[in-house]
Amino acid sequence: MTIFLDSNIILDIFLNNKDFYDESKKILSLADLDNIDYFISAASITDIFYILNKHIKNPDEVKNHLKSLLKIVSIAGIDESCIRNALDSSWKDFEDAVQHEASVQIRADYLVTRNTSDFKSSFVEVITPADFLKRF
Repeated sequence: MTIFLDSNIILDIFLNNKDFYDESKKILSLADLDNIDYFISAASITDIFYILNKHIKNPDEVKNHLKSLLKIVSIAGIDESCIRNALDSSWKDFEDAVQHEASVQIRADYLVTRNTSDFKSSFVEVITPADFLKRF
């Protein structure tokens, strides 16, 4: 099973977001199962770095966090096709359109996000962290 994680899932963990930390952490703990492959987009990595560095203010520490993350998740590339499809889409939020296109390119079974309303037009099934945990 291929799972695309929206940036907010990763940020909940790294920023210790008390309202969502436990669910997000449980999702990543399932990575030990052989049948789940997690992905985040290449664009997410830069966003996560930027946001974490604003809070931590230590680029080396942020890099170490990201290196640890990459032991659990793989990177879904953002290529020309992905960008063109996002630009040609009717999505109002370009960043969400790019995330969606990355999830389509890797043929994700699910796109896990807290912001399901941002992905109403998704070709990939969109699911909240709580619903994901209930299913799996």
